[in-house]
Amino acid sequence: MLADAPLSPAERRRSLIAVIACISVVGMGLGVSIPLLALLMERQGVPASIIGLNTAMPALATFMLTPFIPALLRRVPAITFLMVCILVSAIAMPAYYFFPNVWLWFPIRFANGLALTGLFVVSEFWVNTLADEKNRGRLIGIYGTVLSSGFASGPVLLFLVGTQGLLPFATIGALILAAGVPLILFGRGLAPRVTERPTRSFVSFLVVAPAATLAGLVYGATETNIFNLLPVYGVRTGMTEQTAAFVLSIFAAGNIFCQIPIGIWADRADRRMVLLVCALVGLLGASAIPLVAHNIWLFAPVLFVFGGVVVGLYTVGLTLLGQRFRGADLASANAAFVLMYSTGALIGPPMAGIGMDLW
Repeated sequence: MLADAPLSPAERRRSLIAVIACISVVGMGLGVSIPLLALLMERQGVPASIIGLNTAMPALATFMLTPFIPALLRRVPAITFLMVCILVSAIAMPAYYFFPNVWLWFPIRFANGLALTGLFVVSEFWVNTLADEKNRGRLIGIYGTVLSSGFASGPVLLFLVGTQGLLPFATIGALILAAGVPLILFGRGLAPRVTERPTRSFVSFLVVAPAATLAGLVYGATETNIFNLLPVYGVRTGMTEQTAAFVLSIFAAGNIFCQIPIGIWADRADRRMVLLVCALVGLLGASAIPLVAHNIWLFAPVLFVFGGVVVGLYTVGLTLLGQRFRGADLASANAAFVLMYSTGALIGPPMAGIGMDLW
């Protein structure tokens, strides 16, 4: 529920600006840090298996934290919670530089994963709480588009600051700290508050809305597979490394440009039907990839559409949760949704990698 009294339209706009601007900056910082850490571990000669384990730390953090977020929000105001998460994540960035040992990066990355989990769960809950049934899909589409845009711009920033020395880590840390500015300027007194307990256990939220939570699982696996394995698949099919990186940007473009239209569609049609269409078209797109991968002029549009419809699973899944739940139940459902996304992200790449090796 929202604190104290219903918000005026102007207050709702300020509140949305606060949370969406915050998460866009966090997305940019995340988009820089993931490739930076991977490149530095590769430079240090860290085995691929250890790199993979280190990369899994945020997912492990998600499993540890998500069941407790609704209870934490009953005790701590949402903005305070988000500011603590921002501070922890910002401190983690220079810590990588000052402790350049891959084994020390495990607890650092775990702590950063806890912070990022809190940021994503609470920001999604915030947007879903502000939305109504006339604009819920559109607002979540805007949220997802801004987040995806921030994430996609991360590698560009990495190109500008480089991978040497303290500069990239200090830049990312400062960027994440800046995510707190819109919360302070626009969000004070306008954040949702959880004052009651959920009506059911956290585990039950994993199954009580199966269409939504399964959508989170499938999207987590698909997105992680694409960003981690599509370049490898492209090179194996004869592409240059530059072309393989380019097709990845086409998938990301589909993510960015299709979320708002899908969200608007979900506001005007049966949302379960929209989710089903996204799933079926996504399945067709995934099946078409091996057939068109050898022709970039066919591969590019297939990837754009695939990237666009598969992100609809996330957009419409969150919209369905907001349609069904309120207050503490919505906070718990959002936490369960992020947990399912992380489960998909954890199990998807190993399964896809085995499939690539076999076929």
